[in-house]
Amino acid sequence: MAKPNSISNVQIATKCPMCDFKFSKDDIKTIDSREGAATFFLNCSKCKSSVMMVIMASALGITSISMVSDLAERDLGKIEETCVEYDDVLEMHKFLKNK
Repeated sequence: MAKPNSISNVQIATKCPMCDFKFSKDDIKTIDSREGAATFFLNCSKCKSSVMMVIMASALGITSISMVSDLAERDLGKIEETCVEYDDVLEMHKFLKNK
């Protein structure tokens, strides 16, 4: 049984912010899912607009963030290839600090 605030209990029921058309299950692709967080790509089958959505669960409840994107479904594979890691952020911080 899943924990009460786990992402697996979240049901995405949302509408396209551009045309108000309700997303179907076929319009939603899971990009990443980890303990307490999941990232989704939603592509409206009516107006072809794209939305990126992150849903996070914690002891305080469930939070979601979404934004309209110009990302196309064919670009989803590139997301993992260009993932920024903690070490990348630390390297950039050191670089900027020394300038």
